[in-house]
Amino acid sequence: MKTIFLIDDDPDDREIFAESLLSDHPSFFYREAENGAAAFALLQSESFVKPDLIFLDLNMPIMDGRVFLKKIKEDPALNNIPVIIYSTSSSEADKMFAAEHQAALFLTKQYSLELIRADIRKALESFLGL
Repeated sequence: MKTIFLIDDDPDDREIFAESLLSDHPSFFYREAENGAAAFALLQSESFVKPDLIFLDLNMPIMDGRVFLKKIKEDPALNNIPVIIYSTSSSEADKMFAAEHQAALFLTKQYSLELIRADIRKALESFLGL
């Protein structure tokens, strides 16, 4: 069973992502956190299943996606998990930051359910071979 972890502060975005993911892959294990600090705490807990793929928003309170990406890539126990930036941002500076800090992919959030599902499918195909 594959585990997908979404880190995003927007509850509506989390709900739409979960519905989009699980409609195509109902057997996947889906986890979520509302900021980088909560996500990092979960990842360090012994009971948390290490995800196969992380989708990460950039702009969040407490610990934003930039700080989280740096921290996870510095942690030898976690740095091999592919992290996909999943943000409303489409700025070149954010894309460069993501590439410099080993993000696997940069996806700008779509505003259509069909396009969201297509982006999730593309990411899963690329990184999980589905």
